[in-house]
Amino acid sequence: MSHGQQHQDEEITGINVVPLVDIVLVLLIIFMVTANFIAKPAIDMELPSADTGESKDRNQFSLLLGHDGSVAIGERMVDGKDIIGEFQQIFDTYKNEKRASAEAEGKKITDNTATLMARNALTMVIQADTTVSHGRIIYFIDSARKVGIRKYAFNVDPALGRVP
Repeated sequence: MSHGQQHQDEEITGINVVPLVDIVLVLLIIFMVTANFIAKPAIDMELPSADTGESKDRNQFSLLLGHDGSVAIGERMVDGKDIIGEFQQIFDTYKNEKRASAEAEGKKITDNTATLMARNALTMVIQADTTVSHGRIIYFIDSARKVGIRKYAFNVDPALGRVP
């Protein structure tokens, strides 16, 4: 009996960590399960893309038409007489990127399928000075359509109510 009393009088020098580990593991499991619900958005949406955003799949390019007859694709000046060749190069590059992207996902696509994918996705954004003639803009749209670029958009100044 004296042995039992001796243990009660001794100080507790260690902490039992087993209950602490159990509580931490339960909290970890709860956080892992709830993290999946927190990461998902409440509404499914397609976010808009921007020219300045970084993305591997760029589906648009800018055509700039200056008042002095200058032509640029993006920031690179080009000769307006060789525009069909420039458009063809852009279209072929984009088509090859689409094919490589599909093949990276394990899909095999034909040349016709890659061409259709490029036609449906590649967009030319036209930024023309207000003094550029309508006929000149139509010439560039028609040149783009000859090589397969079917989609185009116009970049405008958002100032509403202003009449040129």
